[in-house]
Formats: sequence, C-alpha cells, structure tokens
Amino acid sequence: MRATRGRIENLVMRIQDDFLRTPWLALTSATARERFGVDEISCEAVLNALTDAHVVSRSRHGIYVRDFPDTERRDVAKPLRARQQAGPRHTGRAA
Repeated sequence: MRATRGRIENLVMRIQDDFLRTPWLALTSATARERFGVDEISCEAVLNALTDAHVVSRSRHGIYVRDFPDTERRDVAKPLRARQQAGPRHTGRAA
C-alpha cells in the first residue's frame, strides 16, 4: 500500500483522536503499531509529529501519553492550592 497524503492525514487524525478521547491512554511505539495497524516508519513519523505538536509526549521509557499544556496543569492545580492555603474546613459540628 502506497502512503498518500490523504492516508497519512487520516492516520494522524485517527491517532490524535484516540489520545484526545482517551486521556489516560499510554502506548509504546510497538503497541501503537498494533493498535492502529500501521508499519513502524509510519507510526514513528506520526507519533513524532504529534509529539512536536504537543498532542502527546514521550516518556524516557518510550511511552506516549497525552500532553497537557502547562496552562491546563495550572488551571487544574489552582483550586487545589486555594483549598490547601485556606486550611481545614470547619463544619460547625462538635468533634
């Protein structure tokens, strides 16, 4: 099968959509090849492109996971920090 621009675009969208719809998804290159039914070169190229686009990130162990931008991390952490700084909540009930 010859890789055409349309096929490559479809593969990129398919892999990207899978990571976006399943935020806890964690795949090695080998498991990604198996999951998406693609050859090693195509899979590596797409995973590298998605890494460059900050859709996924690659751990030092070679595991690809969804990449969350720092702004999202800060937005999620902000309410937690506010609760921690506020101290324990008092419910008004006797202990």
